[in-house]
Amino acid sequence: MDALTDIIGLLRPQTVLTGSMSASGRWGVRVPPQPGPTFYFVMEGCCWCGIGDDRPFELRRGDCVLSARPERDTFRSDPDVPVVLSDDAFKERHRVDGEFRIGDATAPPACRIVGGLIVCDPANADLLVGLLPRLIQVRGEDDVGERLRWLVCTIGEETGAARAGREAVLSRLIEILLIELLRREAASLSPHVGVLAGLADPRLAKALALIHGDVGRGWTVAELAGRAGMSRSVFARRFAEAVGVAPVEYLLDWRMALAKDALLRGDGSMEEIAEAVGYRSASAFSTAFAARVGGPPSRYAGAVRAGAAR
Repeated sequence: MDALTDIIGLLRPQTVLTGSMSASGRWGVRVPPQPGPTFYFVMEGCCWCGIGDDRPFELRRGDCVLSARPERDTFRSDPDVPVVLSDDAFKERHRVDGEFRIGDATAPPACRIVGGLIVCDPANADLLVGLLPRLIQVRGEDDVGERLRWLVCTIGEETGAARAGREAVLSRLIEILLIELLRREAASLSPHVGVLAGLADPRLAKALALIHGDVGRGWTVAELAGRAGMSRSVFARRFAEAVGVAPVEYLLDWRMALAKDALLRGDGSMEEIAEAVGYRSASAFSTAFAARVGGPPSRYAGAVRAGAAR
């Protein structure tokens, strides 16, 4: 089992486009805080981007940025240009033909940016933030850049069209976009602590594949270490350093992620869910679930649905 594809499939990501912005002259905007990871794609021209309090960096046509925790993201024509908050009221005052237009309105657009919010199933939405470093940046000249450009353009077209099967197409496109970004990050020389760092190490990736391939099995550290071709102590240390939790903790966390998804969707009885995630009885599962999630599974789905409806 491919752990990355497994996790993305569980998240069922969808996108809500936050809109298209075109600009010319001297300009600067700050994006309002967003409730989830957000991508920005430079369709035309160039600009300067700042993620949080980091120093701004230049983006050019074809470049893509994924901001995991967007709170103070900024875009401007030059690094020293002041920014204004691009809230709904500001956007409405600067909307031209359905597009957010800023800067010199008399000049043709020198830069165009498309942004989109990634929304996941509420049961395990926190898994995506845990997967991501604070920033993923892909240059248009990178091997993956042209594929990302095609994906974002197609996502924009699908979002603005009332075609049959639109939601299914968008879901698949966002899954591909995330996988492209995440596997590129996993292949980098220094991925951040988390599952991506584990996948970057071939032997740890093998252990992760074993866990995801048979989550109901009572894997021990010694067994996983042996299958990964490492000593028990070295494996346990390297897994914890890379992934951020011990191997058995990761197994239990993944079991709970699958259980939360099944409970939220009503997929099976309590006994069936318990067996699927490696517990011999519904009572043993209920005890483990309450200890790790903070409440019994019988009340979990209703609480999540109620929170999502607010």
